[in-house]
Formats: sequence, structure tokens, C-alpha cells
Amino acid sequence: MNVTEDKTQPTKGSLRMGHWSKQDKWPKVQKRRLRDKSRTTNTIRLTQMNMMQLDDESKKTESISPLSEDPNINEVLSPYTLKQQMTRIATKFINANITVEKIGRTLEYNDIVLLKITQRVTEIRFRADDKKYEDDDGQKKIIFIVHGLSVMGMYAIDCLAEEKYFVQLVSYYLEHLDKFDVFLIPMANPDGYGFKVETWNKNLSPQEACPGVALDRNFDIAWNSSRIISSCSQQYPGPVPFSEPETRAIRDIMHRYSHKIIAYIHVHAGTYSPEVFKGDAVLYPRGYSDVQTDDDKYIDLKGEIDELMRKASFQVYTVTVETLHNWYGRVTGTSVDYASTVYGIPYAMEFVMQLYEDGEWLTVPSAEATSTHVVVEVWKRVIDVVMNNIWNSFHSNEL
Repeated sequence: MNVTEDKTQPTKGSLRMGHWSKQDKWPKVQKRRLRDKSRTTNTIRLTQMNMMQLDDESKKTESISPLSEDPNINEVLSPYTLKQQMTRIATKFINANITVEKIGRTLEYNDIVLLKITQRVTEIRFRADDKKYEDDDGQKKIIFIVHGLSVMGMYAIDCLAEEKYFVQLVSYYLEHLDKFDVFLIPMANPDGYGFKVETWNKNLSPQEACPGVALDRNFDIAWNSSRIISSCSQQYPGPVPFSEPETRAIRDIMHRYSHKIIAYIHVHAGTYSPEVFKGDAVLYPRGYSDVQTDDDKYIDLKGEIDELMRKASFQVYTVTVETLHNWYGRVTGTSVDYASTVYGIPYAMEFVMQLYEDGEWLTVPSAEATSTHVVVEVWKRVIDVVMNNIWNSFHSNEL
């Protein structure tokens, strides 16, 4: 929709260029770190006009802040310096070859970054067919992992938002490089992540009434065209499938490497606050229908995860393994369903991480009860079970 410029108000561009006088009153949305326990929970309805209240000066300051070279400093991942951060983080994994690649750019001019990770091979193998040396295994399948298409609560999940714990989570993926290559998008929705509003779940693209598209509802699979959803809804699927550069970037990776991708995994937070409890979950297709036709392998996976939780040192905790439909109700346009149905990727899942605060988790001796501890005690185990299950299935069925 064309919007007539109101000369009594600043435009977003004028704010960035400094044309707006400091004497003029202009309310700003307070950006705040979601880990602050003194916060109050507010649901904010944003229109196209008050969207311009973003703190642009803060954004510009953050975008040029140098990265610390002190390994003891734990930095928050930034959408404005993400490629630089990922390049530095890549050096921490001495047993992996990591290529940091920009695969797109958002409407707010943030990079969409992909890490291509393979095992570092020390020995040289001889390939008899063309008598050339090689140091990689061309037959390895790819685990394609995407962090945070849905950003609600992401800022409060340490392993998705803070460098130190992000490295820890990635190390769990890379323990399986002997089996698979790993493609990882560390921040699939940098614009929405940078907004830092705890109930926000979209990107920031301009729409008719309110900004933003729910990226994990924007894929072209059973896309919602039968009923009208306001752009002010946090579930707004966009005007058409793949209307957003973020979803197109993921689609293009699937298209280019679908013959090698054996699993697609979307990792995100399940709630916006520790007080809203849904629990941790591994979800699988389908979301648009309650009819399941190929879920035997996921039922087997559920049995393995249930057994894992029973054998753990804590015995009061479970990880739900369920369909998208049974977890959310009917949802359309999801990346998991798109990967599974359109490209036939054998495994497609969501890892849903619950937010926790100190003292509000299960009792574990000599352990800090935080979301960080959950990554160690729960998600490392789940990742190992999932990777091994995929590996065993891949070889037993000769996919």
C-alpha cells in the first residue's frame, strides 16, 4: 500500500541521516536484554507508523562495535556483525573446515550467513579414477540446520544468542562430522532477532497494516490462501509464498543440495518467557494435516529419546516427540513440511527449546538450573540420538 508522506513526522531514512531535530519529541521503543529478571512482560502491537520508532542510533553503534579478542568475554551474537563473528568462531574448531558464506541479505541490509562445515582430514587419500589426490569425502550427506526462523524468545536461549554457549551447541553438531557434513544458518531472521521484543516472531518487512512476516509460515507448502490473516498477527504468512529474502535463501540451499541433504532441522525457542511453559520438543511433519503416512521412523526416534530420558541422571523430565499438527494445531507453510514434502528430505524436524530461569528447572546435584544446563543435560543427548538414528537408518536402508 502506498503511504503518503506526512511532513510533520520524520521518515525512517531521515532518522538515519540525522535530519530530525533533537528538540522534537519522538518516542522510542526501549530495546532491552530479555535475560533481565527485573523485566515486565508486555505485548506490543506494532503498526507501520510506530515501527519507525526503532532505535537507529543504537543500531548504528552496535554495527560498528569491534569484536573483543579476549576469549573470556562472552558476546551476544549480533545481526549487524554476524559474518565477522562467525568467521572468528570458525577458528575455534580446529578439527573442522568451516566456510562462512553470505547467501542473502534482508530488507534491513543484514547478511544471511551460512556455515558449511566438513571434517578436517589429515591423511591424503588416492582416487584411482582420475589419479588425483583429495582430502574430502564426496559421498557424505548433509545435515542442514537452521537457527531461529521463529525468533520469539530466541534472545533468552543462551546457546542461540551468546557466543560462548553457541560454540558449545555447535560442538555437539560437529561431533558427528565423521558421519555427515553440516550446513548451519546461525541466525535465519536477523532483522526480527535484532528487534529484541520478547513477543515478536516475525521479520521486519513492510506490510499493509503492521510490519513483518512469520518466516516459518512463508514456505510454499499448503500455504495459507483460504483465510485472511492480518499482518498485525505474529502468524502472518506474508502476501505470497517466498515473499521474503530469508525464506528464499533457505529454499535455494535446499534446491541446490537436496540430493545430498538427509536431514533438515529448525532450532528455535518455544515460548517468549520462562513463565510460559510448553517444554522441550522434537517435532516432525505434518503441520497442515493430522493424517500421517510416513511416521514410522519418527516413532522409532521417539522410543529412543524416551529411553534416553529414562536413563538420564534426572528422571523427572521428558522431551516430547510429536507431529507439528499435534503440537501447534493446524499450521501451514512451515519449513519442515516444505523440506519433507516438496524436496523429499528423509528427516525433517523442529527442535523446540524451552526457556528456563535459575531455580525453576529440575533438581540436579551440583548443577546450575538454567537453560545453559539444559543444553548440556538434554539437548546434547537428543542431538546424539537424532544423529545416530539418522546414520543407522541411512545405512540400513541404503538411501
